[in-house]
Amino acid sequence: ESGSGAYPATLAVSLGANASISSVAVKLNPDSVWATRTQTIEVLGKPQGSTAFTTLVSPATYTFNPSSGNVVTIPVTATVSDVQLKITANSGAPGAQVAEFEVIGTPALNPDLTITGLTWTPNSPIETDAITLNAVVKNIGTASSTATTVNFYVGTTKVGSAPVAALAVGATATVSVNIAAQTAGSYTPTVKVDEENAVIELNESNNSYTSSSNLVVNAVPSSDLVDTASWAPSNPVAGNNVSFTVNLKNQGNIASANGTHNVTLALQNSSGSAIQTFTGSYSGAIAAGASVNVALTGTWTAVNGSFTVVATVAADANEVSMKQANNTSTASLVVYAARGASMPYTRYDTQDASIGGGANVKSAPTFDQSLTASEASGQSYVALPSNGSYVQWAIRQGEGGAGVTMRFTMPDSSNGMGLNGSLDVYVNGVKTKTVSLTSYYSWQYFSSDQPADAPGGGRPLFRFDEVHFKLDTALHQGDTIRIQKNNGDSLEYGVDFLEIEAIPTAIARPANSVSVTDYGAVPNDGLDDLAAFNSAVSAAVSSGKTLYIPEGTFHLSSMWQIGTASNMINNLTITGAGIWFTNILFTNSNAAGGGISFRISGQLDFSNVYMNSNLRSRYNQNAIYKAFMDNFGTNSRIHDIWEEHFECGFWVADYAHTPAIHADGLLIENSRVRNNLADGINFCQGTSNSTVRNSSLRNNGDDALAVWTDNTNGAVMGVNDTFTFNTIENNWRAGAIAFFGGSGHKATNNLIVDTVGGSGFRMNTVFPGYHFQNNTGIVFSDNTLINTGTSQDLYNGERGAIDLEASSDPIQNLTVSNVTILNTQRDAVQFGYSGGFQNINFNNVTIDGTGLDGVTTSRFAGQHKGAAIYTYTNNGSATFTGLTTKNIAYPSLYFIQTGFNLTIK
Repeated sequence: ESGSGAYPATLAVSLGANASISSVAVKLNPDSVWATRTQTIEVLGKPQGSTAFTTLVSPATYTFNPSSGNVVTIPVTATVSDVQLKITANSGAPGAQVAEFEVIGTPALNPDLTITGLTWTPNSPIETDAITLNAVVKNIGTASSTATTVNFYVGTTKVGSAPVAALAVGATATVSVNIAAQTAGSYTPTVKVDEENAVIELNESNNSYTSSSNLVVNAVPSSDLVDTASWAPSNPVAGNNVSFTVNLKNQGNIASANGTHNVTLALQNSSGSAIQTFTGSYSGAIAAGASVNVALTGTWTAVNGSFTVVATVAADANEVSMKQANNTSTASLVVYAARGASMPYTRYDTQDASIGGGANVKSAPTFDQSLTASEASGQSYVALPSNGSYVQWAIRQGEGGAGVTMRFTMPDSSNGMGLNGSLDVYVNGVKTKTVSLTSYYSWQYFSSDQPADAPGGGRPLFRFDEVHFKLDTALHQGDTIRIQKNNGDSLEYGVDFLEIEAIPTAIARPANSVSVTDYGAVPNDGLDDLAAFNSAVSAAVSSGKTLYIPEGTFHLSSMWQIGTASNMINNLTITGAGIWFTNILFTNSNAAGGGISFRISGQLDFSNVYMNSNLRSRYNQNAIYKAFMDNFGTNSRIHDIWEEHFECGFWVADYAHTPAIHADGLLIENSRVRNNLADGINFCQGTSNSTVRNSSLRNNGDDALAVWTDNTNGAVMGVNDTFTFNTIENNWRAGAIAFFGGSGHKATNNLIVDTVGGSGFRMNTVFPGYHFQNNTGIVFSDNTLINTGTSQDLYNGERGAIDLEASSDPIQNLTVSNVTILNTQRDAVQFGYSGGFQNINFNNVTIDGTGLDGVTTSRFAGQHKGAAIYTYTNNGSATFTGLTTKNIAYPSLYFIQTGFNLTIK
């Protein structure tokens, strides 16, 4: 039914090809409740190949009567491919009405092209043979065809096209295409005639032909040497002597020549420059299918960072040229710092800078939280209060790049929604960029442990944020980079530090992948791409292909749900073009308005994207707006991602199933998890055998890394989780690393720096779920804690750099080894509450500096300066072996409540 008064109203049907039309039938609902009515109808048509309709039956008034079926038949004599009704009046309604429209006739004369045969020469090709595909095209229609094209496919790959001339009725033609030599294997060849539908046919569905026999390409007689590099130790730490071995395998079908096979290995830095080359060789024939190991001469003294290992084996005399393309292999080698993450950037901090134009350094040497500087790196930053004030750094030897991250602070607005501003960037004295800044994301206010979003809500925290940007030209040794205020506003900005890095090449679309742009996503247009992202996921899952998100910024208007609780996805790989290239922005600021919900039952691989959001509030802990959340499957890997401004970075838990389906074997690595309102990464609800490795976690508003063994929805107890080689900085609440229950967890080789209002490492039995009753051993080893602990948590109490709180159940079977605790704000190691401590062992711990905040008041015990070991419980014991203490504020070193058994060996 057309709109009221919307005349003329038209309704058309396409027949696909010409037909000889004898009549059309127009029907309305035959129900007797319909009153008799008349409609004025004109019938138009157009033949195939035409673009304009012409009149077939002139306008006339026709009567529709339910007693005769409410149908009107209009005689038509024409040969057309499309028929149209044009209605200009209706006595029974304000618009045109049609329930059914039938066209009666017979197909007109038209061709019908098919493929009747497919052959190839040679019949049994080998890899070096050029191949000719031959197809027989036949016209089985009732009219001659015009010329068109035949397309040839090997598998799903189009390998060529050939023209086919016009064919009379019943005629055939053989067309051929020469294709390149194919790699050994079995292929399914397919031919499609007139795939572009240039010829109008009686039947468009019979244009494709797939051979019933596969095209089998046999391997050419050749050796085929491939190399795989390995190194020892397999996970080197800076300072290790690393040796290299190359495994040579002959995957050909004949033995290699009986001579010397030379191997070269080049170790390249992140910019692609070779920093050291190794050589070796193997003498003798390598049988088909056999492999040998070649130990290369020399070693490399490892330095932390990311490297590429390029191994090359010389071409073998028995190896044909087409088999030599795989004689070079590449592999990634990450060298971890002794403690902390090995990241590709270098830092330029306040103490490295020169300042001018009215800039000044602000500091908080006693960690006074009323001062913004208490949240800065090293408790100091450079303030830029007026036009012309600046902070500047010179690029050091061997450093530089075009990627810059700036940590900054600026004031909040009176309503808590932030202010906007900018700072300018100068390189070698020349302005190169204006960087837009906002305090929209930062500033939370605490009068208890629940934050408010606006001033007046209590103690301010989260006063720093970050922005990153690309320079047009990379910085090199000796260049200067200056951050300067020029915008004339009344705001005082603060710059904490810059991090500068080389930007790698964007990752190209992988083979066998679908892209979100294939389904309508358009980068950088500011429009919502969520529907396209969802369609791309469906296509990737159904085809078993990788999902690719290319360079550019994509807006998602709501939570991106990858799978559902009732229809989980088995395996899926998603990759972007890189953290400096692919940007995903969740534009919805409402609770549950963004982030990625995974419902994965198998294995997930997600990598190479930067993610941001418009979230501004925790919504009283009901934000449900994690960057990554829900079901992560088994042995999944999330790596090389950069996320900020979510409720949490990762919340690994399942609240949709009972019993909860827990993640197992999850690996999160080489990532940046920053500037979130709550946790960085929380392994919750039974998450087991999972690891966070070589990642930067900074400026998060709850535990940066946590294992919470919550038993909601019948979740099992989480076991054997590991946090290793991570750098955790500027955590402004709770702890940098936290274990709340379970067994077998480890935190090793981490660097923890500059916590605000919380501890460096904490364990407690406060939260519901499984505690440590079944713990067979938890390890905290080879970690460094600097400027951690506090005298003023959100309850105005003290927290140790290492804080152990047995509130309801005991903490037991903990080993702390090879830990360095430097410049603790209050107490270094703290035991509390009455749940009890059993089998607690500290080995080779160094404590250098306590009580740096100068506070002596205590929420839990009598006044005291910062102690090396402090207990406010009389239930339990701990043993310290090889303890070293220096610069301890508490005169007696240890402040121990009577009844607690402390043993120092």
